[in-house]
Amino acid sequence: MTSMVTAEQARRLGAVYSGRISLNEPMKRYTSFQIGGPADVLVEPRDVKDLQTVLEWAWSEGLPVFVLGNGTNLLVADEGIRGVVVRIGQGLDDISFEGECVRAGAGVALPTLARECAERGFAGLEWAVGIPGSLGGALTMNAGAYSHTVGDVTREVRMIGLDGALSSKTGEEMQFAQRSSRLSHGDVIAYQALLALRHADPDEIRARTAGYMKDRRIKQPLHMPSAGCVFQNPSGRGAGRYIDAAGLKGLRVGGAEVSPVHANFIVNTGGASARDVLILMGVIRRTVYEKFGVDLVPEVRVVGG
Repeated sequence: MTSMVTAEQARRLGAVYSGRISLNEPMKRYTSFQIGGPADVLVEPRDVKDLQTVLEWAWSEGLPVFVLGNGTNLLVADEGIRGVVVRIGQGLDDISFEGECVRAGAGVALPTLARECAERGFAGLEWAVGIPGSLGGALTMNAGAYSHTVGDVTREVRMIGLDGALSSKTGEEMQFAQRSSRLSHGDVIAYQALLALRHADPDEIRARTAGYMKDRRIKQPLHMPSAGCVFQNPSGRGAGRYIDAAGLKGLRVGGAEVSPVHANFIVNTGGASARDVLILMGVIRRTVYEKFGVDLVPEVRVVGG
């Protein structure tokens, strides 16, 4: 696959951006699935100014930008990603408290944020302790668990457009819906959010947090590479129950397997390709539809190619 970014363009980026620039970087190093071909260019901004510089450069060069957080809920094609991958992480992972709110950078990991809030006696994010993604990714797909979502507690999101323009939206303006938000359109990137919490007894918060983690360890294959739940839950019943009832637990294609622990997880048993996962997803969707008339909608985002 020919790179979209030329050597001359990479040189021009290096002239305006002083941070780390990685060329032809394997994306499997940055995804929880441990799957994915190379990105033309991968950069990791250290602050909002860095982020603005990279976006303005890519905009001026007419190059596509893909924003990466912790690489969960994501399947990168074997051919990789053309253009520029911007990884939001260290430097954009600050946490501060303002009254009964927490202001956090989009690069902070959700479990880190949930535990920090719990230790300070703030309730409202206990459900997030077992979700391995970043806050930015959670805001983009309105991540949630146990009948809670990040949209429920979001008061404000600070964003940057692909042209480098800064803006902000209230929680009400973020268009939070089932596994989507204003950020899902791909024309803006969250770099910080203000979340509204509430004071509670720290021991009670820690107990709830521990309970959620125990439940996840029992019910999910946390010891194997995956992208989390593969399909959205249809109304009234979990997707995993349909997949299990269809007799698909343990089904394999290459190195990809329907988890014997939780049927809505596809795990990488070793050396799985994106093609393996996509074929397996297709078999699952077709079988469940034929048996139950239910069309499972993918929750995992597929990018690249």
